[in-house]
Amino acid sequence: MKKFQVLLLVSVILVGLTGCEKGTVTNVASADAFIKSKVNAQGVTVYAVVHSVFSYNIMDKVTVTSPGGTTMQLTDYDNDGISFYNKPAETDYSTTIPNIGTYTYVVTFSDATQLTYTNSLTAATLQPAVITGLAKNANGDSIYLSWNAIANTNAYQIKILNGTSLYTQPAFVDASSPLKTSLRFGFLLSAVTTNGSGVYTFELDGYLFESSSSYEYLQAQSAATRDISL
Repeated sequence: MKKFQVLLLVSVILVGLTGCEKGTVTNVASADAFIKSKVNAQGVTVYAVVHSVFSYNIMDKVTVTSPGGTTMQLTDYDNDGISFYNKPAETDYSTTIPNIGTYTYVVTFSDATQLTYTNSLTAATLQPAVITGLAKNANGDSIYLSWNAIANTNAYQIKILNGTSLYTQPAFVDASSPLKTSLRFGFLLSAVTTNGSGVYTFELDGYLFESSSSYEYLQAQSAATRDISL
């Protein structure tokens, strides 16, 4: 899940290997907590906290303790031992901001080594994008998603789903100057409808990073969706 952490961890591991050909790579992980927002079925913006721990070393177990003292175990969703996170259920979302403060992560690696990491969660949030359009072009060979810019966002990402995840656009930024008030992104229809005809869901995510100069840790994420029959 935490694709933004991969490059940093690669550099850390390569630096460790460069100085000693026969050395052992030290267990290292990266832990992140961020607030995800979306609009629920009642049209109200709701929030949940997402936890993510990533490592190139195999992990057996990861737990996280909130600032209030509640401990939960994260799930190894891909069953590969390198990415643990929680996928918030509908009941995890609330109209109030999750507990802010320092979250503590205890990581148990495959060699039984335990290491502790922390990450601070602030009250910073992103509002879900207002999607203004999702339609085919006049020729009928492409489909375009349009939306109003999200205030304070650092990057966007588009996901296309049809029962399961079909496509994820790499995160991108609005590099125009001045920034655009509305944006538009297109896809070839043949590339989208790989599962044949049916209802396709376009999810537009906005990302706010802890540092505008580094895309490693997230502070907030927003998600907005629009369906279309193709």
